[in-house]
Formats: sequence, C-alpha cells, structure tokens
Amino acid sequence: MRGFPASGGGLRGVLTGVCIALLAAGCTYNSSGPVEQHFQDFATRPPQKNRITVCSAYGCKAQTDFRFTAADITHLQKLMRPGKAPPTPAQERKLISDTLAWMEKRVGDVVGTSADRPGDDLAGGGDPTQMDCVDVATNLTSYMLVLQTNGLIKSHTVGPIVIKEDLTRGFDGWPHYAAVLVEHGTRQRFAVDGWKLASGIAPEIVEVERWYIPDATVSMRN
Repeated sequence: MRGFPASGGGLRGVLTGVCIALLAAGCTYNSSGPVEQHFQDFATRPPQKNRITVCSAYGCKAQTDFRFTAADITHLQKLMRPGKAPPTPAQERKLISDTLAWMEKRVGDVVGTSADRPGDDLAGGGDPTQMDCVDVATNLTSYMLVLQTNGLIKSHTVGPIVIKEDLTRGFDGWPHYAAVLVEHGTRQRFAVDGWKLASGIAPEIVEVERWYIPDATVSMRN
C-alpha cells in the first residue's frame, strides 16, 4: 500500500487537497522536514552507526533490529571502492545501487524480507516478510545512511524521502515514496527506488523529475 502515516495526516491532507484543487500534472514534496523526521513519522528509529531498524509489513508495522558487522563494513568498502581512481558522480550512483542490492539481500536473508514480492498485493499487509514503498524507501535510506556514516559516499548526500502523487490518475497516481540522493555541486536530487523490484535487486536511481510520474509541476516542501 502506498500512503501517508497516521501522524502528520492533517498536513498530508492539506497538501493533497491543494494538489487536487490545482489540477496539476503531479505533486512532489519531501517527507516532513529532514531525513530523521521521516523515521519519527513512522514511529521507527534512524540508524545508529551500523545498527538499523528494518521496516516491513507495510508502513513500518513490523520493525526488526539489524547490525552490520565489521566484516560487512569491510565488504561495503570493497563494493564502493572497486578501483584506484575516484568514481564520477554517475559512477558513484551505480556503485551505490549495486551496493544497496547486496545490503538488502544481506539484511533480508537474516530478517526474512528476502521473500518480499515486487510491488504490493492484498496478502502483503501485516506480513513481516513483505514491504510496501514506505518500507522500501525507509530501509534504502537507512542503508545509505550507513554508507554515509562510514565515509563511503563522496559525491552525494542522503536527502529527505520524496513523495510524488497525481490523484487525478486514480490508483496509478497514488502517493509513492522513494529514498533520495543529492549530488554535490549540482544539487540534483535522485530518487532511489526498488519498490517494483524483487528484494536484493539493484534499485533504480533516476532524477526526481523523471521518477514515477514524470514532470510533476508542483513542488511542495515542508
């Protein structure tokens, strides 16, 4: 299920109402404030160094603790620095995507989310092995924060989770969440989204403007 948390629902409702009233091609806005606020909205915890809380069961209803070991961090260092020359921003995004695939499988094999089916289905709500877009975006953000904390991301910063919607499209335009990378220098935001992919597959990393509903015309940030 794609949707908003119960907390902050009033603000979400206001934004949704404005979107409909404007009959925009689409609306794009950040999850409430800074990166950490998203975790508060869904009553979960941001990473503490190499320890994360894994969200599942749709909307972070199930939460499982996981810690990346010293051996895991050493492997992440190798994945993110395969050559002697520093990667370009585009190359770094590819490295991040491939590394996130490894992290998701490493975590999923322990907590059970490797059984996650792509997208959402009616049987997935409340199932701790399944993830909706909120779970996926939250977990990918946590993984990237671990990479950032360990100094493995050089050309980007982990940004606040982004939400995009176009309710005039019906379910096809329902609110959808994605993790975000912000490129240094250009300040271009990239959506990091693996919701439509099986767990352990490298997520897509595309410009926010081209992600999900292209060319959203209204930008709302709180």
